[in-house]
Amino acid sequence: RPIAMAAPMTDPVLAGASSNTNVAKIAMQQQQKRTDVVEPQVISEDLLIRGVEEPVRHDGEPWEAIDFPSVTSLRLSWKNIIEVSNLNNFDFLTTLRLDNNIIDKIANLNHLKQLTWLDLSFNNIREIEGLDQLHNLLDLSLYHNQIEEIKGLDGCPKLNILSLGHNHIKDLKQIDYLRKFQSLRCVCLDGNKVCQNDSYNQHVLAYLPTLKYLDYMLIDRKAVLQAQEGYNLDELTEVKEREQVEASKVKGQKDKLKIIEKLKGSFLDATEDLFEELFSKDTEPEAVTVLTCYAPLREDFRDKLTEDIKALRTWMEGKNENRSKKVGGFEKSISKAEGESESEAFQMVRDFRSHKKKILSQIDREDNAALKPEMEAMITQLVDQLGGLENHLMANEIQLQESIFEAISDFEAKISETIKQMSEKGGEFFRHLEDLEKVFYTGLLEGSNSEIEAFAQSQEIATTDNDSNKARFLGNKEEMIQACQSFNEAHMTMIQTKQDYMEEQLKSWRNSFFERHRERQYHRNRQRVMDVKKVLDDCRAEINAASDVGDEYDENDGGGDAYGH
Repeated sequence: RPIAMAAPMTDPVLAGASSNTNVAKIAMQQQQKRTDVVEPQVISEDLLIRGVEEPVRHDGEPWEAIDFPSVTSLRLSWKNIIEVSNLNNFDFLTTLRLDNNIIDKIANLNHLKQLTWLDLSFNNIREIEGLDQLHNLLDLSLYHNQIEEIKGLDGCPKLNILSLGHNHIKDLKQIDYLRKFQSLRCVCLDGNKVCQNDSYNQHVLAYLPTLKYLDYMLIDRKAVLQAQEGYNLDELTEVKEREQVEASKVKGQKDKLKIIEKLKGSFLDATEDLFEELFSKDTEPEAVTVLTCYAPLREDFRDKLTEDIKALRTWMEGKNENRSKKVGGFEKSISKAEGESESEAFQMVRDFRSHKKKILSQIDREDNAALKPEMEAMITQLVDQLGGLENHLMANEIQLQESIFEAISDFEAKISETIKQMSEKGGEFFRHLEDLEKVFYTGLLEGSNSEIEAFAQSQEIATTDNDSNKARFLGNKEEMIQACQSFNEAHMTMIQTKQDYMEEQLKSWRNSFFERHRERQYHRNRQRVMDVKKVLDDCRAEINAASDVGDEYDENDGGGDAYGH
């Protein structure tokens, strides 16, 4: 069924509206002015071409579809568009206007990574969604839709302006969601039922203290302070405390990642939190936790493992520092050899070009007359010199390539010895860890047997829940032994996995490092040969152009082409 097109409407916030409280009413009145009848439509190529705003072509002609990746601003307002689609090629789009359409779902936008301004005002959208990857979005308008809940904006951490005026937002608590957006400076909620709440202004100012504009009005900083000090104080304090705890948790996670990244550089990240993994709740059987001997054995394991990890890290970090210095020295020497060879080649080319220019400037020709014999001799000598230059340049490149590959092989042998030593040291650590596990396992078995025998001889029956649980495990010797064996097997498997991981890290670094250098030299050599060929071809073309005319010079006006041209 044909749908009447509404007259153009614009979000007051996006248009930079003043404090005029009648703006929304005016927009509503404009909406009643029905003019043309337009069929619902999808975003077609023709719409896209006509919708491009920036950049403007110098010739004033419309953009073609092939140019869409270069477009930065696209306007598709008032087109009766029913869905967001066909925007796949707009990789550098920063501004997108889809206002005054009949879109009911936000979708197919997450690939627009560069988007900073998105206008979806005056549509039929019911839910904020589909914005998870728009990390650079600064300005979002959802003015005059059918949204009931403020959510779905977590992927837009840089959000600066948010317009949600004239939607169906009712609850003050919805506003609290916006606290996480530290860059938020302007919010419009005008026209929602939530604004009718007597505490609306105070709630916004108390929970969003960084705002500068609310519903088109500049916020008085004194009002913010008053709201912070007097509105919903207990709850606000709890909110701040939770945020501090969460911020501390996030900081801890970031610090932990930094530690792990640093340890990775020394191939030691397998040792981080190793004890915690060995004795995690997923690994630790419930049965062994009731044993009196378990806690002391566990703490003894922790202390000895901590000492071993400290010793390993000290040794490995020292060895890794030495490895890093060797790598730096190797790469510096390769770069120096390449630079010296290139400088020599450039100088040889410059010298030849200077010589060529001097020779060609001596060529004296009148109109299209042929070259005189002495001039031909000079040209022939120049061609021979160019051939000599080519041989010299290629010989130098071959020599450089051979010397670099020889240096790579020599350094690989040296660094492989260092990697072998590091791998062996890691192996020693894990063998000692296995010994610690055997001591722990033996102590656990002996302790469990003693406690099970003591329990069997005891005539007292515990009545508390804890004692009942203990009685259940100590009363079943077979189950306890199985739990200890499973614990030991899990530990041994984890130890082997950690060792395999460390050895693979060392091996992978060595292989990738030398493969990368060999690959780089291969491509450098190909590019160098192509560059030399181009220089020589250019010089050869200039020489040929100087000699490629008329007939051979002859004092008797006879002649022939000395070069067979």
